[in-house]
Amino acid sequence: MQALRFYGSFNVLVAGITIVNSSQCHLKFDNCQGVMVHDVTISSPENSLNTDGIHLQNSKDVSIHHTNMACGNSLFHPKSRGI
Repeated sequence: MQALRFYGSFNVLVAGITIVNSSQCHLKFDNCQGVMVHDVTISSPENSLNTDGIHLQNSKDVSIHHTNMACGNSLFHPKSRGI
C-alpha cells in the first residue's frame, strides 16, 4: 500500500506535506512526467521492513529537494531513467 500514489500524471507538484508510518511505500510515482517534490517529510520506524520513502517507476523529469526522509528500508527507490 502507498500513502499517496500518482499514475500516468503530468506536471505533478507535491509540497508541504508529512507522511508517517505508511506500509510498503510512502510516496509513489508510476508512469509520470514532470514531477516536483519539495518541503515534504516522510518517516517510518527504523525497524520497518520493505518500506520505501519515494518510489519512482517509469517516470521522467523528476525533481526532489528540501525533503526529509527517515524510513526503515530505503529512502529512495528509483526504477526510472533520467532522474
